Amino acid sequence: NADKLSESPKNLSLALKSKHFHFSPFFKSTEISPHLMAPITVGDVVPDGTISFFDENDQLQTASVHSLAAGKKVILFGVPGAFTPTCSMKHVPGFIEKAEELKSKGVDDIICFSVNDPFVMKAWGKTYPENKHVKFVADGSGDYTHLLGLELDLKDKGLGIRSRRFALLLDNLKVTVANVESGGEFTGVSTSLESMTMTMSNLPTDLEEEIISRVPLKFMRSARLTCKTWNDLFKSRSFTKMHIGKEEAAERELGQTRMIVMMDYNVYLMAIVVNENPSTKTLGKLTFLDDSEQVKISEVFHCEGLLLCILKDDDTKIVVWNPYLGQTRWIQTRKYYRDIGWKGRDFYKYALGYKKNNESKSCRSPKILRFIDDFKLYPNSPALRYEIYDFDYDLWTTLDVSPYWRILTQHGISLKGNTYWGAVERKAYARIEHIIRFDFTNERFGPLLPLPFRAWNAHFASLSSVREEKIAALFYTRQAYKVEIWITTKIEDDNVLWSNFFTMNMPSDLGERLSYKSYFIDEENKVAVVFDKEVKTRCNTINIIGDAGCLMQLKLGETADINYWPLVCSYVPSIVQIRQHKGAK
Repeated sequence: NADKLSESPKNLSLALKSKHFHFSPFFKSTEISPHLMAPITVGDVVPDGTISFFDENDQLQTASVHSLAAGKKVILFGVPGAFTPTCSMKHVPGFIEKAEELKSKGVDDIICFSVNDPFVMKAWGKTYPENKHVKFVADGSGDYTHLLGLELDLKDKGLGIRSRRFALLLDNLKVTVANVESGGEFTGVSTSLESMTMTMSNLPTDLEEEIISRVPLKFMRSARLTCKTWNDLFKSRSFTKMHIGKEEAAERELGQTRMIVMMDYNVYLMAIVVNENPSTKTLGKLTFLDDSEQVKISEVFHCEGLLLCILKDDDTKIVVWNPYLGQTRWIQTRKYYRDIGWKGRDFYKYALGYKKNNESKSCRSPKILRFIDDFKLYPNSPALRYEIYDFDYDLWTTLDVSPYWRILTQHGISLKGNTYWGAVERKAYARIEHIIRFDFTNERFGPLLPLPFRAWNAHFASLSSVREEKIAALFYTRQAYKVEIWITTKIEDDNVLWSNFFTMNMPSDLGERLSYKSYFIDEENKVAVVFDKEVKTRCNTINIIGDAGCLMQLKLGETADINYWPLVCSYVPSIVQIRQHKGAK
C-alpha cells in the first residue's frame, strides 16, 4: 500500500526487507532513499519550488515555479545535464526548432530545466543563437527535481543526482501531459511534440468531428461558445449532417418527438414521449441573447428549423433565428400611421418561408410575410397592408394584394417553404371552410382550397403540420363534444385531398375545457397531442387524445399569464445559413 509505505521510513525499510518485495535482475541495485517522492503524473498540480535563471538584462533571478506558470500553458522539460552530447544535439534543439509551432498552439512559455548552476545554464543557452523562446533555468541543489520525483542517480558516472529526461505540459499549474524517459537514455518520448499538444484543437479532423458530434443538443450552445474552431465546425455541412443524424437516431431510440414549445413568453426545446407511460422533458431554454438581455417572445413562427420571433414589448423589430447554428438576424419593421385620432396598436400577422431554387437547402434565403387586414372590424376603412422582407437585399417591399378572402387564423403553418391559413370568402360570415396558401417563390396567394368538414355547428380549431409533409385540420362540435382530425393525402396548387385521421367523442367536462389552439400529430400512435391551459388551476397542460378518447393529461406547471396559451411547433435542426446585414458581424 503506497500510502502506508510513505507514512514513515520504517515502513518502507521493512517492506524492502520483506520476501514479497524484490528487485528485478534487469535493474541495477542502488541505494534507495527512504524519502523517495512518487513521480509526478497527469492530473497532479505541479509542486512549488525555487529555481534560478538569468533574465533578458543578464541579471540573476530567483523565482518560484508557481509564479512562472500560474494562469499559463507552460512546457517544462528536463535534461540530465547541460552541455552533455545527447541533451545538446537532440533534446534541446527539438524544442527550439518547434517553439513557434508550439506557441501557435497556445503554449505561453517553454522552460528548459536541469540540475546545474545558473551560470552553466546561461552559458549553455548562449550556444543556441537561433533560440527566441526557450528559457534556460537551473535547479542547483536538485531540490525541485526531488519534489517532482524525477531524480536520476548518476553517481557511478561521477555526476551525482541529476534529473531524468522528461517533458511536462502544465495548464494553470496542472499537469495535462507527462512524458518521462525510463532513464537517462534518449528515446524521443520526452520530445514528442504531438503528445505535448494533443488537444481537441489539433486532433485529426474526422476524429474531432466524431467526438463533437456526440454532444447532446442541449449542450450545443456551450460547445459552440468554447472556441472559434468549434463554432466553425458547426458550420461544416459534413459535420452538421453527422450531428443531426446522431440526434435523430437518439430521438428514435428514446421514442421521443422533439418540439419547439412557447410558454410564458419563453421558447423551449422539449422531448415528448407518447406511449403507455407518456412523459415530457425540457431539453433546455433556447436563448439567442445573453441571459441579461433576454427578451419576452409573444409569437413564434416556424419554417424547417428556422424561427421567426415576435417580441412582446417591442414592435419595432423582429428576429429570425436558427437555434441549431446559433445564428440570428434582427430586422427593423416599417412604421405606418393611420388617420388622426387612431390610438390603437396594429396587430400584424406573420409568416416565414423561402424561395424555391436549384440551390441546396443550406443556401436557401428565407423571406418574411407581414400583413394586416382588419376588414371584419372596420369594413368601411380597413387597414390593408401586405409586405415582404427579402434577406438578400435587406429590404421590405409592399405587395399588390386585392384579397377576395379573409384570413382568420392567427398562426399559419409552414409546409415546404409555403404557409397555409384558415380562411373564408371576404364578405362571408360562415365558419372557416377553406385554407389559403402564400407562395414565397412567386410572392402570391393561391386560390381558396376546401377543408373537409363544412357543417355549421362544427368549429374549425386550427391547422398543424405533420412531419412538415402534410397538413392536419382539427374540428370540434361543441354540442356533441365530438372531435375530428383530418390529414391531407394530396396538396396541389389548386386542389387538396383529405383523409379522416380519427373521430372521437370527448367527455363533456373535458370537451368544454379544451381550446385546441395548438397541437401536433403522432401518426405512429394515432393520437393528437394538444397543448392547452387549465384556467382554474392556472396550469399549462398536454392532453393526449385518440379515437378512444382522452388517453392522458400531463401538467407542465403553473402559468405566469392566464391569458397566454402555450404554442407548439415541430423542430428539425436546420443547416440553413442566415445571411447577415451588409457589414454586420
